[in-house]
Amino acid sequence: MALPLLQPAVPIETDEHIMRARRTAARTRIAMGVAGIALILVWPTLLPYPLFGVLGFLTILGTAIVQLVTLRPAWLKVEESLAGLAAILIIGLGDQHVTTLSLLWLVAISSGVMARGGRVHWMGSLIVFSALALPVIREQHLGGEYAAMCAAVLGLLLTCGRLTRELNYLLAQARQQAENAETLLLAGDIAARMSDRAVPVAQEPIVAHAAPTRLSAEETASARDALTRLINGEGLKMVVQPIVDIRTGRAHAYEALARFGQPRQDASSPLHWFALADELGERAALERACVGQGLELLACRPHGTSVSLNLSARVLLEAATMAMLHAAGDSLPDELTGLIIEITEETLVHSDMQLLDAIQPLRARGARLAVDDMGAGYSGLRQITTVLPSYLKLDRSLITGIDSDSDRAALVGALVGYSKQVGCLLVAEGVETAAELQAVRDLGVSLVQGFYLSWPGPPWPEIGQVEVVPDVVPAAAARVGELESVGALQPVA
Repeated sequence: MALPLLQPAVPIETDEHIMRARRTAARTRIAMGVAGIALILVWPTLLPYPLFGVLGFLTILGTAIVQLVTLRPAWLKVEESLAGLAAILIIGLGDQHVTTLSLLWLVAISSGVMARGGRVHWMGSLIVFSALALPVIREQHLGGEYAAMCAAVLGLLLTCGRLTRELNYLLAQARQQAENAETLLLAGDIAARMSDRAVPVAQEPIVAHAAPTRLSAEETASARDALTRLINGEGLKMVVQPIVDIRTGRAHAYEALARFGQPRQDASSPLHWFALADELGERAALERACVGQGLELLACRPHGTSVSLNLSARVLLEAATMAMLHAAGDSLPDELTGLIIEITEETLVHSDMQLLDAIQPLRARGARLAVDDMGAGYSGLRQITTVLPSYLKLDRSLITGIDSDSDRAALVGALVGYSKQVGCLLVAEGVETAAELQAVRDLGVSLVQGFYLSWPGPPWPEIGQVEVVPDVVPAAAARVGELESVGALQPVA
């Protein structure tokens, strides 16, 4: 299947979590490099060849620069090689006395290993091992203190790298074999902790939170008046973004997203208004106002598609919200068929049993449940087995850069296997590049949402052209029909 003939709407972004780790390691190395140079200048007798020691710590400063400017993880082998060169200059050309300089070097390389998640390239390891061996070969004996330091370095390089390989192997086996749901749950929990990244989400669901600000009495009155107008529909509109089935190139569903138009400079952000509604006790009313407009879209959606509405679990469970949803079902010829209710993984963790009881009457009328923001910092996999949603929506933090991140690919692959077992559909949110689209396609994810295919817009936005291999379309359509016929899209308790 060819890629869409649409250019990426936004540039590739660097993973902020990885960059924070690298910046921290770089600052550590800068501190160690400066401290080492200062110590040699003050006490040159610490090393047999002080000049080489200065060059070694200058090399450590160089590794800090490499960590900051390197864009691809594969290029970090250069930084590892430089760290090994520093080992030769500081350790290999010295004697076997363990000094403060030795410890500074050890802290510097440890920070690099940790920033890389335990990954150690063989070339850097070989250089370090050679540097450790040089004093022993030259002096023809191994001192006790030096042996202890060698053991620490060897343990760091060997254990961290092996741990990462073993975890990746476990995840790969869970994805390939998929013996049972418990295996996939275990793999997902491990991978969620390995790839605990917090990336700002560009597509703001109407349940997004932001830190509230303290308002004066005058500001509170003005804000409450503005919120009242929004709740009454003034300045509130809904845009939609397609959830595309990349097997057919057509919209499977549309997610409705709230947009607020007010005169203040920052007032159009849903983050701003929902945080304000939280502070003023109007969160539920504002969510219901958005849902009300979303239900109007449900009535006029394109044939064969669904409309997905965001709701927090707390507001969904309120009697007023349930009454609104059931009233909408009474007024529509096919009741709530085509309605997808999205709740976040965070709120699911705290409301799973209540939600299970409340959602059953809605399911009976055709509504389906989706769990949003999977992988955004929570681990609600076991709660998901209780609620049995029809959709799992993978957070953008799992999708961004997935084409070059084996940890994320392992987690998504495990969730693909899990979703097939329990009969729910997986949606990859935040796909913004051709490489990310190809990666999720290769992992078996067929439903995709993101700027690469379509930006949010007024109902109903166009989808970028997708060239579909003719032999694949019938198989894809047959699979969708099979899932619908056996009720896989509407799980039962």
